Amino acid sequence: MKKNYFFLFAVLILTCSASLLHAQQKSEWVKDVISANGGKFEGTPPYTDFATVQAYDPSTQMVDVFNTIYTQSVQDVVINGNIAYVAAQDSIIMYNLDTYERMAAIADSGLSKLYIYKNALIVSKQYPVTRFFVEVLDANNLALLALVQNISGECAGIVAADDIVYVAVNGGFMGTSGKLAAINPNTWTLSNEYDLGQPAVGIYNLFSFGGYIFSVNKTPYGGADTGSVSRFNYLTGDFSTKVLGTRIGDGFGIKDNLLYLKMNEGMGSYNLQTQSIADTTIVPDPGSLLYITIHAGAIDYVNSRAYLHIGNRNTFGIGIVTTLTGDSITSFPTGINAEAIAIDYRTPTGTTSLSSTPLSITPNPAEDHIIIRLSEEESFHSLKIYDLTGRTILSRNISGFEKYIKVDCSEFPSGLYVISFRTSDGIQTRKFIKK
Repeated sequence: MKKNYFFLFAVLILTCSASLLHAQQKSEWVKDVISANGGKFEGTPPYTDFATVQAYDPSTQMVDVFNTIYTQSVQDVVINGNIAYVAAQDSIIMYNLDTYERMAAIADSGLSKLYIYKNALIVSKQYPVTRFFVEVLDANNLALLALVQNISGECAGIVAADDIVYVAVNGGFMGTSGKLAAINPNTWTLSNEYDLGQPAVGIYNLFSFGGYIFSVNKTPYGGADTGSVSRFNYLTGDFSTKVLGTRIGDGFGIKDNLLYLKMNEGMGSYNLQTQSIADTTIVPDPGSLLYITIHAGAIDYVNSRAYLHIGNRNTFGIGIVTTLTGDSITSFPTGINAEAIAIDYRTPTGTTSLSSTPLSITPNPAEDHIIIRLSEEESFHSLKIYDLTGRTILSRNISGFEKYIKVDCSEFPSGLYVISFRTSDGIQTRKFIKK
């Protein structure tokens, strides 16, 4: 009898282990944290310090500096699958993150922020550029696809929502209001430019969440110690701006309903649902009175960690790793002026996808239910359904095995709803109508 119990117990353990292994194989994980270091600025030759690109492996805590770019500043780095794109002063470089080899490079100017949309690498521009403040490159080889005309000024952050690409238009140091340029990706033409007004001055990073676009509006250089966060409803064009009584810098990323951002020279958080500050000092000011500041940051939503680059811009730079409540985990070396950072998320297949996730929602319009078909190629974590006021109607985690999801919407009031999916590539949204 004991042997039978042992056999059943062994079968149970093997079954659970197999299920766990399969779940782990479907799970997203962090391969590396990619940092681009601008190097010490040297006004005149001979130059001795240049931009570098490095990979930090969280599992081994090892750093590999795998390339030097012979410029003296970096603006951004984005990752799509196993490909990284770095904007560095007068160049855009494309890297294979499996081999750390350069795949392509082009000369460019006035670089600001980068964003991947389907097969396109979108580049926003700033001084010294005076026109064509957004350009579109082929994400496979960096060939020029389009120049977007008629945007009113210098640009920064980029995000896509409901098949429209939105770009933050801050006008540079002389900007007096924050604007959102809406670009049609079918023709790469400007379809609208929304003026969010003076409270949104300094508009910089853009994030899509819960049927809205949120912008982090940095405190203007030399301005009072206030910044703001704007909320834009991309389905109706309505917007509002929350002016905060704190100094605001870059936005770092979203985990659940919290936006983590530079606040009073440290890291704080902002609740996107209540539109209020959640915490002003998760990570305190590292020493801005001594010119030691946070240069860049990224939020690891898989492991609930924050990666922050800190330095004095002249003699040292360091990366710190914390929990999202501010507890210190570890640190790692970076170069000087490490002003760009991105997290290399992977699934076990390690494949690269340069196309949008093929989701389908049927029937649409719906009467009593909808069927959501998930992509075979993507890793899904959760979905939320919001009404047009931003209220959460439904929240559900998604296992790695679900490819079809049925949602009962018979009790939903008639109207338009937004479904937000958290995937291995971030957050994607779709909409449906309830009759």
